[in-house]
Amino acid sequence: MSTVSSVLQPVGTPVRLRRLVKLSAMLSAKNYLEVGVSHGSTFFGVDIPTKDAVDPKFQFDVKSKIKAGIQFHELTSDDFFSKLDWSIKYDLIYLDGLHTFEQTYRDFCNSLQHIHENSVILIDDTFPNDVFSSIPNQRLCGELREKFGTPAGGAWHGDVYKIVFAIHDFHPGFNYRTIVGSGNAQTLIWPSKSGWRSPLFKSLEEISRLSYTDLLESYTLMRPTEEDEALSLCISELLKK
Repeated sequence: MSTVSSVLQPVGTPVRLRRLVKLSAMLSAKNYLEVGVSHGSTFFGVDIPTKDAVDPKFQFDVKSKIKAGIQFHELTSDDFFSKLDWSIKYDLIYLDGLHTFEQTYRDFCNSLQHIHENSVILIDDTFPNDVFSSIPNQRLCGELREKFGTPAGGAWHGDVYKIVFAIHDFHPGFNYRTIVGSGNAQTLIWPSKSGWRSPLFKSLEEISRLSYTDLLESYTLMRPTEEDEALSLCISELLKK
């Protein structure tokens, strides 16, 4: 594993790709899974020997992208995981599928069957930039933005943010940090024995009913952290094992 400062990247690298490239280098990752590939803007930029791409409908010509070490799975993430051999493990997993808490949490739980003690999971879109962006329905998000004149760049995150509270309460064997201050917020998750905590919610159902206002009131539970600090903490804890 390497340090954050030792990872060099071209100026102007998109924020999502930048973080994945840093992580892949720091982990010396050999196996990568991306759920929610769409046009492949992050997937094809990550240089890892073995990569699996999952999306119900790829927005590119799959045949032109076929090469050794890359597998394309054009199906839902539920179907993908149901068919995936349990012996397969990934060093780095990126979850950027449906912008709903329920599906993202299901993808996270399924991913746990395919990690090892030094694996890292990165979840996209975990902090909406306003109340409209937090609406799970993309169409409704757009309609309300237009109605109330608050475009906010057209951003849509859905209610993925709830997964951070679920991880806090139901997965104490994992530490996490939500990367903020340098582009779209994402949550970094890794196996750890140093982040143990007591649950704060009565049930998963209670978490599913949290609102954008609840998110703001419980902001510290997101464990907001600057990018390089979050990455360094993650790697330093993994190195202690």
